[in-house]
Amino acid sequence: MAQALFPLHPMVLLVAALLTAACSNPEVEKRRHFERGNQYAADKKDEFAVVEYASAVKLDPKFGEARLKLAQTYERMNNPRAAFPEFLRAADALPDDRDAQVKATQVLLLSGRFEDAKAFATQLVTKNPLDVEALLLRANAMAALKDPAGAITEIEEALKVQAANSRSFLNLGAVRLSVGEGTQAEAAFRQAIALDPSSVDAQLALANYLWAAGRPNEAEQAITHALLSNPQHLLANRMLAMLYLVTQRPQQAEQPLTKVAEISKTPSARLQLADYYRSVGRMDGAKRLLNELAGDQSSFAAVELRLASIDYTEKRPTEAHKRLDGLLLRASGYAPALLLKAQWLTTENKLDEALEKARAAVAADPESIGAHFSLGVIHERRREVADAVNSFTEVLRLNPKVAEAQVALSRLNLAAGDPHAALQTAQEAKRIDPANAAARVALARSLLARGDLAQAETEISALAKSAPDSAVVAALHGSLEARRNNFDAAKRSFERSRELSPQLLDGLAGLVSLEIRAKQTTAALARVDTELAKRPDHPELLALAAQVHLASGQVERAEQALRHAVASDPRFLIGYAFLAQLYLQQQRLDDARAEFEAMVKRDPSAAAPRTMVGIILETQGNRAEAKRWYEKTVAAGIDAPLVNNNLAMIYAQDGTNLDIALQLITAAKQRLPDSPDVDDTLGWVYYKKDQASLAVRPLEESLKKRPDNAEALYHLGLTYAKLGNNLKARDALGRALKLDPQLPGGEIARRTLASLPR
Repeated sequence: MAQALFPLHPMVLLVAALLTAACSNPEVEKRRHFERGNQYAADKKDEFAVVEYASAVKLDPKFGEARLKLAQTYERMNNPRAAFPEFLRAADALPDDRDAQVKATQVLLLSGRFEDAKAFATQLVTKNPLDVEALLLRANAMAALKDPAGAITEIEEALKVQAANSRSFLNLGAVRLSVGEGTQAEAAFRQAIALDPSSVDAQLALANYLWAAGRPNEAEQAITHALLSNPQHLLANRMLAMLYLVTQRPQQAEQPLTKVAEISKTPSARLQLADYYRSVGRMDGAKRLLNELAGDQSSFAAVELRLASIDYTEKRPTEAHKRLDGLLLRASGYAPALLLKAQWLTTENKLDEALEKARAAVAADPESIGAHFSLGVIHERRREVADAVNSFTEVLRLNPKVAEAQVALSRLNLAAGDPHAALQTAQEAKRIDPANAAARVALARSLLARGDLAQAETEISALAKSAPDSAVVAALHGSLEARRNNFDAAKRSFERSRELSPQLLDGLAGLVSLEIRAKQTTAALARVDTELAKRPDHPELLALAAQVHLASGQVERAEQALRHAVASDPRFLIGYAFLAQLYLQQQRLDDARAEFEAMVKRDPSAAAPRTMVGIILETQGNRAEAKRWYEKTVAAGIDAPLVNNNLAMIYAQDGTNLDIALQLITAAKQRLPDSPDVDDTLGWVYYKKDQASLAVRPLEESLKKRPDNAEALYHLGLTYAKLGNNLKARDALGRALKLDPQLPGGEIARRTLASLPR
C-alpha cells in the first residue's frame, strides 16, 4: 500500500534553506574552517589545524590571516619547506601587517634572497624610521650582500633609537665577525649578553665564535648558560652534543643528543642518536631506535642502511648483504647504499664488483665525496693509477680540505717516480690536518725520496713520539738510518717493524736491502722464500725475490720470479717495468720494448711505460718512430714530462715546430724544475729560436748539476759564440770535444772553434 506523504512545516523549509545558503557561502565556510583551525591550534593539535587553515585559503587564496596561521602552524611542526612560502603569501595578502612583513623579511634572509629581504626591510623602515627590528633586518641583508659598512651604519641607527638593545649588539657582533674583526665581535656578543643575560641567541653566537677561535672550554660555558635559560632549545642542545663529540667526550654527548631527538621528534634526529649509539658500540640502543623508525616510509632507506651496517659490524656478512641487496632492489639509485656495498666488496677484495657499485654511486650522486674517494681507493687497489688520481683529484675539487685524498695522491705520485709532486701533496695534507698521522708518513716518505734527510728525521721523530708502536714508523726510521749508512741502527728498526707487523712488507724489504748491500744474498733469499711459502703468488714479494736473484747473478731466476708476479696480477705494472729494465741491462731492447708496450696496453694513460718505449726507440736509432710515439702521447693529453722534454729536443735538433717545442719544455720545467736534462733542452730550444740571451741561464744551470756532460757543453759553447763571448765559447766547445770526440754535432763544434778569433 502506498505510504501517505505529509507536507513539511514551513519553518522546517526555512531552516533548510538557511543551512543550504550557509553551506554554499564561501565567506561563511572559510571562516568556519579558520575558527576550527584556531581551536585545533589552541588544543595543540597542529596536524588537524593545518587541514582547516589549508581549506580556508583554498576557498580564498587572499585570506591573509589564514595564510599567516597556516605558516605558523607549519613552522611549529618543523616543516620550514611548507612554512616559508606561506609566510611570503601572507605578507602579500597583509601589506599593512607589520608582523607579517617582518616574518617575510626573515624568511627571505633564511632563503638567501638578500636583495628581496633588503627591499622588504626598506619598506618597513620607510613606514617607521624608528623600527629597530626593521633596521636590524636591513643590516642583516646588507651584511649578506657584502656591504658590512652599510650594515654597521644601520645597526648604529638602531642603537641611536634604543641604546640598550641586546639584539643590536648581537647583529653588530655578527657583522664584525664576517669581516674578520674577532676581538670587536666578541666584545659585541658579550655586550649583548650583558644587556640580556637570558638571550639564548647571544650566548650561542658567542659560543660559535669561541669554538671557531679554538677556545672550546669557553664555548661550552656559553652553550651551558644558554641551556640554563632554555633547556629545550634545539640548536643549543645540538651545539653542545657536537662540541662533546669533537672534543673526544662521547659519553657526555648522549644527553643533548637524546634531548634533540625528544624535542624535534623528527626521524633525522633519532637517526642521529642511533648513529651516536653505533659510534660508541651500543648496538642494542641503535637497533632499538632504528626498529622504532622502521615503519616510517620517509626514513625506510636510511634505517635499512644502518641496520645492514650493524649486521656487517657484528660479523654477519651474509645477513648484511641480504638486507642491503633488498634495499637496492627497492631503491636502485640510492647512493649511500651503493657506496656501502662498494666499500664492503673492497674489504672482501672483490674489486671488479666493487668498481661497478662505486661507479653507480658516483653516477647516482656526482657530488658525493665518499663515492669519489671509494672509487679512487678501488682504482688504486686495482693498480689503475691514472684513474685513481682522477678520482682523488675530483674529491679535492669538491672539498679541497680532504687530507686523505692529498695523502693518496702523494702515495701515487711517489709510486710513479715523482717525488716532487708527492712532497707537494703530502705538505698540503699536513697543512690541512697537522695531526693526521698518514699525512706525516706521506711527508716523511717524500722527503726520504728527495734525499732531504734532516727534514725527514724531524717528521719521523715526531711520528715516533706519537705512535711508538707503529710498524710503518719503525720501517721509516730504518730507511732513514740506511740512507745515512747507519746499518746496525737500520737493521734494529726494520726488525722492530717486522715484530710489530709481520704482514707489512716495508720491514722485510728493508732487511733484504741491507743484506744485498752486505752481499749476504743467501740470507736475503732465505727471508724472502720464507714469506713466499706463506704467500706464493704475492706480486710484491716475487719482485723482491727477483731483486735478490739479480744481486746474486741469477738472472734467469729473476726473470722467472717477475714473470710469475705479472701472471699473478696482470695489473702489477712495477713487475713489467722491472722486467723491461732487466732486458735493457741485457741489451735485449726488443724484449724490453715489448714489456713496456704491454704496460701501455694495460694502462694507456700510464706515463712511465710510454716514456720508456720512446727512449728505447731512440736508443735503437729509430728516431722517427720515437718522435711519432712521443707525439701520440702528447696528443692523448698524458702528463709525461720526460716525453715533453724528449720531443722538444727532437724538434729543436730538427729546427722544426719550435714554438710547440717551447710550450712542451716549459710544461716539463714546471713538473721537473731541478732536472739538468730539462734545463739543457730549454736552453737549446731558446738557442734554436735565436734567443741566445735566454738560453744561457738554463744551460749554465744544467752544467752546474753535471759539469762533464759533453752535449750540454756543446750547446752552451754555441750559445756563447752567438753572444760573442769567445773565451767562454772556446772553453766549452773544447771541453765538449775532449769529453766526447764522436759527439753528434762535433763537426759544427770544430767549425765554430776554428771561426772564433784568438
